[in-house]
Amino acid sequence: MTHFVRKLIVACLPLLLLATWVMPAQAASGAKVKPHRPQVPLCVVHSNGPTVESGEGVNESSVADIIQVECRPIFSQQSVTIDASQLFFQCRGNLFWLSPAATTLVGPFAQFTVALDNDGNATAVVFGGPSCAAATARIFASLNAPPFPTASTTFTILPPQNTPHGVFASPRSEVEDAIFSSVATVVQVEFSPVQAERFVTLQSQELFARCAGFFSLIWFSLTGTILAIGPEAVVQLDNNGNAFAVVVGTPSCAAGTSTITAELQTVPYTTFSTNFTILSPRPTI
Repeated sequence: MTHFVRKLIVACLPLLLLATWVMPAQAASGAKVKPHRPQVPLCVVHSNGPTVESGEGVNESSVADIIQVECRPIFSQQSVTIDASQLFFQCRGNLFWLSPAATTLVGPFAQFTVALDNDGNATAVVFGGPSCAAATARIFASLNAPPFPTASTTFTILPPQNTPHGVFASPRSEVEDAIFSSVATVVQVEFSPVQAERFVTLQSQELFARCAGFFSLIWFSLTGTILAIGPEAVVQLDNNGNAFAVVVGTPSCAAGTSTITAELQTVPYTTFSTNFTILSPRPTI
């Protein structure tokens, strides 16, 4: 090997080494990278948004919440324990429950067990009060089957206050139970405090017709007692002009959107309206 050839090899050696480093990196960068797919949870639980407590006198500082549990369909027919211990103590032990399919009030309990339907869904109605404190409570839902996952959500109680006027359904839409076709929602009424202690008629002929049968639409008061059975119920406004009722449709409610109205029974006979949508049974996870 001549002196010239040796010098040429020495001069080119750094370029050859650089090529061996760069080419694999370029090849790797050109390879397709699989997109990251977040893992779907086994179960989730939902609660209504922040709620202003209502009522006065013996029923002061009361609330209601709709707790929806959603698990994968492989867990259908299993049971889930809902633990609302924080809310239980927040409401001084005044916590009562019912299942929309059974409509039987039980309590006072910190926990309540629901059965998942064929799609892995279940709903519970919880009444808190009187004397609930304004705070945020964490609610847990634990599947009573392997691998025993636990999901959580929060429910916030706001102190009595004046609120934007209207009538609101919480939740505004709900997947009906796959076994009994039952649903439940909190109908919140909010008028001017000038109308304090006046009476308001809640009505939904559409929801009544959608849930077949006279005994299929039940209205519950802020304490969980039955207000009325049928298309309408009457509630009394508190000192901030607020009130609520829980309406339960069971059994055999049909999917679709229904209008709910709230009409003041005295001058100026103000009427507000909102919609509540029933969705047909389906897996939600």
